[in-house]
Amino acid sequence: MNAAWIIARHEFVSRVRTKGFIIATVLAPLGILLLVALPIVLSQLEVSAPHRIAIWDESGRNLAAKLIAADTAVFVQAQEPPSKLRAKVLAEELTGYLLIPRNALERDSVVLFTRGGGGLGLHEAITSAVRDVFRRERLLLHGADTALISVIEHRTKIERVKVTAERTERDQTALLTGIGYLLSFVVYTLLFVYGGIVMRSVLEEKTNRIVEILASSARPFDIMLGKITGVGAVGLFQLVLWMVLTAGVFALVGTALISMSGAATHMEALTYYRTQNNDIATVLLQPPSISLGQIAAFVFFFLAGYVFFSTLFAGIAAAADTEQDIQTLQAPVSIFIVLPILTVPLIMNAPDSTLAVVLSLVPMFSPILMVMRLFATEVPWWQVAASVVLMVIATFGAIWLAGRIYRIGILRYGQRPSFRQILRWIVSG
Repeated sequence: MNAAWIIARHEFVSRVRTKGFIIATVLAPLGILLLVALPIVLSQLEVSAPHRIAIWDESGRNLAAKLIAADTAVFVQAQEPPSKLRAKVLAEELTGYLLIPRNALERDSVVLFTRGGGGLGLHEAITSAVRDVFRRERLLLHGADTALISVIEHRTKIERVKVTAERTERDQTALLTGIGYLLSFVVYTLLFVYGGIVMRSVLEEKTNRIVEILASSARPFDIMLGKITGVGAVGLFQLVLWMVLTAGVFALVGTALISMSGAATHMEALTYYRTQNNDIATVLLQPPSISLGQIAAFVFFFLAGYVFFSTLFAGIAAAADTEQDIQTLQAPVSIFIVLPILTVPLIMNAPDSTLAVVLSLVPMFSPILMVMRLFATEVPWWQVAASVVLMVIATFGAIWLAGRIYRIGILRYGQRPSFRQILRWIVSG
Protein backbone atom coordinates (compact mmCIF):
# COMPACT_ATOMS: atom_id res chain seq x y z
CA MET A 1 0.00 0.00 0.00
CA ASN A 2 3.01 2.30 0.53
CA ALA A 3 3.82 2.01 -3.18
CA ALA A 4 0.19 2.81 -4.09
CA TRP A 5 0.36 5.91 -1.86
CA ILE A 6 3.58 7.12 -3.50
CA ILE A 7 2.10 6.66 -6.98
CA ALA A 8 -1.15 8.39 -5.95
CA ARG A 9 0.75 11.36 -4.50
CA HIS A 10 2.84 11.66 -7.67
CA GLU A 11 -0.26 11.57 -9.87
CA PHE A 12 -2.00 14.22 -7.74
CA VAL A 13 0.91 16.65 -7.45
CA SER A 14 2.01 16.37 -11.08
CA ARG A 15 -1.52 17.01 -12.42
CA VAL A 16 -2.52 19.77 -10.00
CA ARG A 17 0.55 21.79 -11.00
CA THR A 18 -0.23 21.70 -14.73
CA LYS A 19 -1.44 24.81 -16.54
CA GLY A 20 -4.40 22.86 -17.89
CA PHE A 21 -5.69 22.11 -14.38
CA ILE A 22 -5.30 25.71 -13.23
CA ILE A 23 -6.94 27.13 -16.35
CA ALA A 24 -9.86 24.68 -16.22
CA THR A 25 -10.39 25.34 -12.50
CA VAL A 26 -10.53 29.11 -13.00
CA LEU A 27 -12.46 29.16 -16.28
CA ALA A 28 -15.36 27.01 -15.07
CA PRO A 29 -16.60 29.53 -12.41
CA LEU A 30 -15.94 32.39 -14.84
CA GLY A 31 -18.03 30.57 -17.44
CA ILE A 32 -20.83 30.21 -14.90
CA LEU A 33 -20.51 33.91 -14.08
CA LEU A 34 -20.81 34.81 -17.75
CA LEU A 35 -23.73 32.43 -18.23
CA VAL A 36 -25.60 33.88 -15.24
CA ALA A 37 -24.65 37.54 -15.41
CA LEU A 38 -24.97 38.14 -19.15
CA PRO A 39 -28.77 37.62 -19.37
CA ILE A 40 -29.28 39.85 -16.32
CA VAL A 41 -27.13 42.65 -17.70
CA LEU A 42 -28.78 42.40 -21.11
CA SER A 43 -32.25 42.49 -19.55
CA GLN A 44 -31.33 45.69 -17.72
CA LEU A 45 -29.84 47.25 -20.85
CA GLU A 46 -32.45 45.90 -23.24
CA VAL A 47 -33.74 48.42 -25.75
CA SER A 48 -36.70 47.63 -27.98
CA ALA A 49 -35.83 47.40 -31.65
CA PRO A 50 -37.40 50.23 -33.73
CA HIS A 51 -40.06 48.04 -35.35
CA ARG A 52 -43.14 49.76 -36.79
CA ILE A 53 -46.11 47.75 -37.98
CA ALA A 54 -48.81 49.85 -39.64
CA ILE A 55 -52.39 48.53 -39.31
CA TRP A 56 -54.94 48.80 -42.15
CA ASP A 57 -58.29 47.93 -40.60
CA GLU A 58 -61.24 46.95 -42.82
CA SER A 59 -63.22 45.19 -40.08
CA GLY A 60 -65.32 48.18 -39.06
CA ARG A 61 -64.84 47.37 -35.37
CA ASN A 62 -61.91 49.70 -34.67
CA LEU A 63 -59.55 46.77 -34.09
CA ALA A 64 -56.55 48.85 -35.14
CA ALA A 65 -56.96 51.24 -32.20
CA LYS A 66 -57.27 48.32 -29.80
CA LEU A 67 -54.13 46.68 -31.14
CA ILE A 68 -52.23 49.96 -30.91
CA ALA A 69 -53.39 50.35 -27.31
CA ALA A 70 -52.20 46.77 -26.60
CA ASP A 71 -48.67 47.48 -27.89
CA THR A 72 -47.85 51.09 -28.69
CA ALA A 73 -44.16 50.23 -29.20
CA VAL A 74 -44.90 48.14 -32.31
CA PHE A 75 -48.23 49.13 -33.87
CA VAL A 76 -49.12 52.41 -35.58
CA GLN A 77 -52.21 53.53 -37.45
CA ALA A 78 -51.87 53.29 -41.24
CA GLN A 79 -52.40 56.62 -43.02
CA GLU A 80 -52.20 55.26 -46.59
CA PRO A 81 -53.85 52.28 -48.33
CA PRO A 82 -52.02 48.93 -48.63
CA SER A 83 -50.64 49.76 -52.08
CA LYS A 84 -48.64 52.66 -50.62
CA LEU A 85 -47.81 50.77 -47.42
CA ARG A 86 -46.10 48.15 -49.55
CA ALA A 87 -43.81 50.83 -51.01
CA LYS A 88 -42.95 52.05 -47.51
CA VAL A 89 -42.08 48.53 -46.41
CA LEU A 90 -39.78 48.09 -49.41
CA ALA A 91 -38.21 51.48 -48.69
CA GLU A 92 -37.68 50.31 -45.06
CA GLU A 93 -39.79 53.13 -43.67
CA LEU A 94 -41.97 50.46 -42.06
CA THR A 95 -41.10 47.01 -40.74
CA GLY A 96 -44.37 45.79 -42.21
CA TYR A 97 -48.12 46.28 -42.26
CA LEU A 98 -50.99 44.27 -40.85
CA LEU A 99 -54.11 43.89 -42.99
CA ILE A 100 -57.29 43.19 -41.02
CA PRO A 101 -59.91 42.09 -43.57
CA ARG A 102 -63.64 42.78 -43.29
CA ASN A 103 -64.47 39.27 -42.06
CA ALA A 104 -61.36 38.91 -39.89
CA LEU A 105 -63.25 37.95 -36.74
CA GLU A 106 -65.35 35.31 -38.52
CA ARG A 107 -62.31 33.79 -40.25
CA ASP A 108 -60.07 34.43 -37.24
CA SER A 109 -57.37 35.52 -39.64
CA VAL A 110 -55.24 38.55 -40.49
CA VAL A 111 -52.39 39.04 -42.96
CA LEU A 112 -48.95 40.37 -42.01
CA PHE A 113 -46.76 41.80 -44.79
CA THR A 114 -43.03 42.23 -44.05
CA ARG A 115 -39.69 41.99 -45.81
CA GLY A 116 -38.99 38.89 -43.70
CA GLY A 117 -36.85 38.66 -40.61
CA GLY A 118 -37.58 40.77 -37.56
CA GLY A 119 -36.77 37.96 -35.15
CA LEU A 120 -38.95 35.65 -33.13
CA GLY A 121 -39.60 38.35 -30.54
CA LEU A 122 -41.40 40.61 -33.02
CA HIS A 123 -43.55 37.83 -34.44
CA GLU A 124 -44.43 36.58 -30.95
CA ALA A 125 -45.43 40.11 -29.87
CA ILE A 126 -47.68 40.56 -32.92
CA THR A 127 -49.25 37.11 -32.56
CA SER A 128 -49.92 37.55 -28.84
CA ALA A 129 -51.49 41.01 -29.27
CA VAL A 130 -53.72 39.93 -32.17
CA ARG A 131 -54.93 36.82 -30.37
CA ASP A 132 -55.74 38.71 -27.17
CA VAL A 133 -57.65 41.48 -28.99
CA PHE A 134 -59.53 39.05 -31.23
CA ARG A 135 -60.51 36.81 -28.32
CA ARG A 136 -61.93 39.79 -26.47
CA GLU A 137 -63.83 41.02 -29.55
CA ARG A 138 -65.39 37.61 -30.17
CA LEU A 139 -66.57 37.45 -26.57
CA LEU A 140 -68.13 40.92 -26.94
CA LEU A 141 -69.84 39.83 -30.18
CA HIS A 142 -71.48 36.97 -28.29
CA GLY A 143 -72.80 39.31 -25.63
CA ALA A 144 -70.24 38.80 -22.89
CA ASP A 145 -70.04 41.52 -20.25
CA THR A 146 -66.80 43.52 -20.12
CA ALA A 147 -66.45 42.81 -16.38
CA LEU A 148 -66.82 39.10 -17.05
CA ILE A 149 -64.20 39.31 -19.82
CA SER A 150 -61.78 41.01 -17.43
CA VAL A 151 -62.29 38.18 -14.94
CA ILE A 152 -61.68 35.56 -17.64
CA GLU A 153 -58.51 37.29 -18.84
CA HIS A 154 -57.07 37.54 -15.34
CA ARG A 155 -54.09 35.23 -14.97
CA THR A 156 -54.06 33.03 -11.90
CA LYS A 157 -50.80 32.83 -10.00
CA ILE A 158 -49.93 29.51 -8.39
CA GLU A 159 -47.79 29.74 -5.28
CA ARG A 160 -46.12 26.40 -4.55
CA VAL A 161 -45.60 25.58 -0.89
CA LYS A 162 -43.67 22.57 0.37
CA VAL A 163 -44.97 20.86 3.50
CA THR A 164 -42.45 19.22 5.85
CA ALA A 165 -42.78 17.72 9.32
CA GLU A 166 -41.18 20.82 10.87
CA ARG A 167 -42.60 23.67 8.80
CA THR A 168 -43.93 24.88 5.48
CA GLU A 169 -41.58 26.56 3.02
CA ARG A 170 -41.42 27.79 -0.55
CA ASP A 171 -41.52 24.88 -2.98
CA GLN A 172 -38.58 25.03 -5.34
CA THR A 173 -39.06 21.68 -7.06
CA ALA A 174 -38.66 23.07 -10.58
CA LEU A 175 -35.44 24.88 -9.73
CA LEU A 176 -34.00 21.96 -7.78
CA THR A 177 -34.83 19.64 -10.67
CA GLY A 178 -32.84 21.94 -12.94
CA ILE A 179 -29.92 21.85 -10.49
CA GLY A 180 -30.18 18.06 -10.37
CA TYR A 181 -30.01 17.91 -14.16
CA LEU A 182 -26.95 20.16 -14.17
CA LEU A 183 -25.17 18.10 -11.51
CA SER A 184 -25.99 14.80 -13.20
CA PHE A 185 -24.50 16.21 -16.39
CA VAL A 186 -21.41 17.30 -14.42
CA VAL A 187 -21.02 13.74 -13.10
CA TYR A 188 -21.47 12.37 -16.62
CA THR A 189 -18.79 14.70 -17.99
CA LEU A 190 -16.30 14.11 -15.18
CA LEU A 191 -16.66 10.33 -15.43
CA PHE A 192 -15.57 10.53 -19.03
CA VAL A 193 -12.88 13.16 -18.45
CA TYR A 194 -11.12 11.59 -15.47
CA GLY A 195 -11.80 8.03 -16.59
CA GLY A 196 -10.18 8.97 -19.89
CA ILE A 197 -7.19 10.47 -18.05
CA VAL A 198 -6.64 7.21 -16.16
CA MET A 199 -7.03 5.14 -19.32
CA ARG A 200 -4.60 7.14 -21.41
CA SER A 201 -2.11 7.45 -18.58
CA VAL A 202 -2.01 3.66 -18.19
CA LEU A 203 -1.64 3.20 -21.95
CA GLU A 204 1.14 5.79 -22.13
CA GLU A 205 3.14 4.15 -19.35
CA LYS A 206 2.63 0.75 -20.95
CA THR A 207 3.71 1.80 -24.46
CA ASN A 208 6.71 3.72 -23.07
CA ARG A 209 7.68 0.69 -20.94
CA ILE A 210 7.62 2.86 -17.80
CA VAL A 211 5.32 0.34 -16.14
CA GLU A 212 8.09 -2.27 -16.32
CA ILE A 213 10.24 -0.09 -14.09
CA LEU A 214 7.32 0.50 -11.72
CA ALA A 215 6.53 -3.21 -11.63
CA SER A 216 10.03 -3.93 -10.32
CA SER A 217 9.21 -2.16 -7.05
CA ALA A 218 5.39 -2.36 -6.81
CA ARG A 219 2.68 -4.88 -7.51
CA PRO A 220 0.56 -4.22 -10.62
CA PHE A 221 -2.52 -3.86 -8.40
CA ASP A 222 -0.79 -1.17 -6.31
CA ILE A 223 0.19 0.67 -9.49
CA MET A 224 -3.41 0.64 -10.70
CA LEU A 225 -4.79 1.61 -7.29
CA GLY A 226 -2.29 4.46 -6.89
CA LYS A 227 -3.05 5.86 -10.31
CA ILE A 228 -6.83 5.74 -9.79
CA THR A 229 -6.56 7.26 -6.30
CA GLY A 230 -4.27 10.07 -7.43
CA VAL A 231 -6.34 11.08 -10.45
CA GLY A 232 -9.53 10.76 -8.40
CA ALA A 233 -8.09 13.08 -5.76
CA VAL A 234 -7.37 15.60 -8.52
CA GLY A 235 -11.00 15.37 -9.66
CA LEU A 236 -12.36 15.76 -6.12
CA PHE A 237 -10.01 18.66 -5.41
CA GLN A 238 -11.08 20.41 -8.58
CA LEU A 239 -14.74 19.78 -7.75
CA VAL A 240 -14.34 21.35 -4.29
CA LEU A 241 -12.53 24.34 -5.80
CA TRP A 242 -15.35 24.76 -8.31
CA MET A 243 -17.94 24.73 -5.51
CA VAL A 244 -16.04 27.32 -3.46
CA LEU A 245 -15.30 29.59 -6.41
CA THR A 246 -18.86 29.30 -7.73
CA ALA A 247 -20.25 30.23 -4.29
CA GLY A 248 -17.94 33.26 -4.28
CA VAL A 249 -19.04 34.22 -7.80
CA PHE A 250 -22.72 34.01 -6.82
CA ALA A 251 -22.07 36.16 -3.74
CA LEU A 252 -20.41 38.83 -5.90
CA VAL A 253 -23.24 38.69 -8.44
CA GLY A 254 -25.80 39.04 -5.64
CA THR A 255 -24.04 42.15 -4.35
CA ALA A 256 -23.91 43.58 -7.87
CA LEU A 257 -27.63 42.89 -8.38
CA ILE A 258 -28.53 44.83 -5.26
CA SER A 259 -26.40 47.72 -6.47
CA MET A 260 -27.92 47.63 -9.99
CA SER A 261 -31.46 47.69 -8.62
CA GLY A 262 -30.78 50.84 -6.62
CA ALA A 263 -32.28 49.14 -3.56
CA ALA A 264 -30.99 49.75 -0.04
CA THR A 265 -31.60 46.24 1.25
CA HIS A 266 -31.57 42.68 0.01
CA MET A 267 -35.36 42.32 0.32
CA GLU A 268 -35.98 45.55 -1.61
CA ALA A 269 -33.80 44.28 -4.45
CA LEU A 270 -35.64 40.94 -4.40
CA THR A 271 -38.98 42.75 -4.67
CA TYR A 272 -37.65 44.91 -7.50
CA TYR A 273 -36.55 41.93 -9.63
CA ARG A 274 -39.76 40.04 -8.90
CA THR A 275 -41.84 42.91 -10.25
CA GLN A 276 -39.69 42.79 -13.40
CA ASN A 277 -40.24 39.00 -13.67
CA ASN A 278 -36.46 38.57 -13.75
CA ASP A 279 -36.31 34.94 -12.65
CA ILE A 280 -32.52 34.60 -12.84
CA ALA A 281 -31.90 37.61 -10.58
CA THR A 282 -34.61 36.42 -8.19
CA VAL A 283 -33.04 32.98 -7.88
CA LEU A 284 -29.57 34.44 -7.30
CA LEU A 285 -30.89 36.69 -4.52
CA GLN A 286 -32.97 33.89 -3.00
CA PRO A 287 -31.23 30.63 -3.97
CA PRO A 288 -32.85 27.27 -3.26
CA SER A 289 -31.91 25.50 -0.06
CA ILE A 290 -29.62 22.53 -0.72
CA SER A 291 -29.09 20.21 2.23
CA LEU A 292 -25.77 18.81 3.37
CA GLY A 293 -27.20 15.37 2.64
CA GLN A 294 -27.70 16.26 -1.02
CA ILE A 295 -24.16 17.64 -1.27
CA ALA A 296 -22.73 14.55 0.47
CA ALA A 297 -24.72 12.25 -1.84
CA PHE A 298 -23.46 14.12 -4.90
CA VAL A 299 -19.84 13.78 -3.77
CA PHE A 300 -20.30 10.09 -2.87
CA PHE A 301 -21.90 9.12 -6.17
CA PHE A 302 -19.30 11.06 -8.12
CA LEU A 303 -16.44 9.30 -6.29
CA ALA A 304 -18.10 5.89 -6.41
CA GLY A 305 -18.89 6.29 -10.10
CA TYR A 306 -15.37 7.50 -10.79
CA VAL A 307 -13.73 4.53 -9.03
CA PHE A 308 -16.14 2.08 -10.66
CA PHE A 309 -15.59 3.27 -14.23
CA SER A 310 -11.94 4.31 -13.86
CA THR A 311 -10.90 0.85 -12.68
CA LEU A 312 -12.61 -0.66 -15.71
CA PHE A 313 -10.96 1.91 -17.98
CA ALA A 314 -7.59 1.11 -16.39
CA GLY A 315 -8.14 -2.59 -17.08
CA ILE A 316 -9.03 -1.79 -20.69
CA ALA A 317 -5.88 0.30 -21.13
CA ALA A 318 -3.74 -2.45 -19.61
CA ALA A 319 -5.11 -4.90 -22.17
CA ALA A 320 -4.60 -2.52 -25.11
CA ASP A 321 -1.47 -1.75 -27.08
CA THR A 322 -2.62 1.26 -29.13
CA GLU A 323 -5.19 4.05 -29.12
CA GLN A 324 -7.19 2.11 -31.72
CA ASP A 325 -7.36 -0.87 -29.36
CA ILE A 326 -8.81 1.36 -26.66
CA GLN A 327 -11.53 2.67 -28.96
CA THR A 328 -12.74 -0.88 -29.52
CA LEU A 329 -12.39 -2.23 -25.99
CA GLN A 330 -13.91 0.76 -24.15
CA ALA A 331 -17.25 0.68 -25.97
CA PRO A 332 -18.94 -1.86 -23.62
CA VAL A 333 -17.98 0.30 -20.61
CA SER A 334 -18.71 3.71 -22.14
CA ILE A 335 -22.24 2.68 -23.08
CA PHE A 336 -23.12 2.44 -19.37
CA ILE A 337 -22.15 6.10 -18.91
CA VAL A 338 -24.05 7.28 -21.98
CA LEU A 339 -27.28 5.33 -21.39
CA PRO A 340 -28.25 6.96 -18.06
CA ILE A 341 -27.75 10.51 -19.35
CA LEU A 342 -30.17 9.66 -22.17
CA THR A 343 -32.83 8.69 -19.61
CA VAL A 344 -32.41 11.83 -17.47
CA PRO A 345 -35.35 13.65 -19.21
CA LEU A 346 -37.62 10.73 -18.25
CA ILE A 347 -36.41 10.89 -14.64
CA MET A 348 -36.99 14.66 -14.56
CA ASN A 349 -40.62 14.23 -15.63
CA ALA A 350 -41.41 11.30 -13.30
CA PRO A 351 -38.73 10.90 -10.60
CA ASP A 352 -40.98 8.69 -8.45
CA SER A 353 -42.02 6.28 -11.20
CA THR A 354 -41.16 2.58 -11.00
CA LEU A 355 -38.81 2.95 -13.97
CA ALA A 356 -36.96 5.83 -12.28
CA VAL A 357 -36.60 3.89 -9.02
CA VAL A 358 -35.33 0.73 -10.70
CA LEU A 359 -32.86 2.51 -12.99
CA SER A 360 -31.46 4.63 -10.17
CA LEU A 361 -30.70 1.46 -8.16
CA VAL A 362 -28.65 -0.09 -10.99
CA PRO A 363 -25.00 0.55 -9.94
CA MET A 364 -23.85 1.55 -13.44
CA PHE A 365 -26.66 4.15 -13.59
CA SER A 366 -26.75 5.33 -9.95
CA PRO A 367 -23.98 7.98 -10.14
CA ILE A 368 -26.06 9.96 -12.64
CA LEU A 369 -29.69 9.00 -12.03
CA MET A 370 -29.72 8.91 -8.23
CA VAL A 371 -28.15 12.39 -8.17
CA MET A 372 -30.96 13.55 -10.48
CA ARG A 373 -33.67 12.01 -8.28
CA LEU A 374 -32.24 13.36 -5.02
CA PHE A 375 -32.76 16.91 -6.27
CA ALA A 376 -35.99 16.34 -8.18
CA THR A 377 -37.99 14.63 -5.42
CA GLU A 378 -37.98 13.26 -1.87
CA VAL A 379 -36.25 9.90 -2.28
CA PRO A 380 -37.13 7.38 0.48
CA TRP A 381 -34.16 6.62 2.73
CA TRP A 382 -34.23 2.91 1.94
CA GLN A 383 -33.76 3.62 -1.77
CA VAL A 384 -30.74 5.81 -1.07
CA ALA A 385 -29.31 3.19 1.30
CA ALA A 386 -29.91 0.40 -1.22
CA SER A 387 -28.28 2.43 -3.96
CA VAL A 388 -25.23 3.15 -1.78
CA VAL A 389 -24.83 -0.51 -0.77
CA LEU A 390 -25.20 -1.76 -4.35
CA MET A 391 -22.79 0.90 -5.59
CA VAL A 392 -20.16 -0.08 -3.00
CA ILE A 393 -20.51 -3.77 -3.86
CA ALA A 394 -20.29 -3.05 -7.59
CA THR A 395 -17.24 -0.82 -7.06
CA PHE A 396 -15.34 -3.53 -5.19
CA GLY A 397 -16.40 -5.96 -7.91
CA ALA A 398 -15.03 -3.61 -10.59
CA ILE A 399 -11.74 -3.25 -8.68
CA TRP A 400 -11.41 -7.03 -8.42
CA LEU A 401 -12.29 -7.50 -12.09
CA ALA A 402 -9.99 -4.75 -13.40
CA GLY A 403 -7.19 -5.86 -11.08
CA ARG A 404 -7.10 -9.32 -12.61
CA ILE A 405 -7.05 -7.90 -16.14
CA TYR A 406 -4.43 -5.31 -15.20
CA ARG A 407 -2.08 -7.85 -13.58
CA ILE A 408 -1.74 -9.86 -16.79
CA GLY A 409 -2.39 -7.23 -19.46
CA ILE A 410 -0.05 -4.48 -18.26
CA LEU A 411 3.08 -6.53 -19.11
CA ARG A 412 1.68 -8.11 -22.25
CA TYR A 413 2.65 -6.61 -25.62
CA GLY A 414 2.32 -7.23 -29.31
CA GLN A 415 -1.29 -8.26 -29.84
CA ARG A 416 -4.69 -6.88 -28.88
CA PRO A 417 -6.48 -9.54 -26.85
CA SER A 418 -9.98 -10.66 -27.77
CA PHE A 419 -12.85 -10.43 -25.31
CA ARG A 420 -12.57 -14.22 -24.89
CA GLN A 421 -8.93 -13.89 -23.86
CA ILE A 422 -9.77 -11.13 -21.40
CA LEU A 423 -12.41 -13.42 -19.90
CA ARG A 424 -9.75 -16.10 -19.46
CA TRP A 425 -7.52 -13.58 -17.65
CA ILE A 426 -10.37 -12.80 -15.27
CA VAL A 427 -11.01 -16.48 -14.56
CA SER A 428 -7.36 -17.47 -14.21
CA GLY A 429 -6.36 -14.14 -12.63
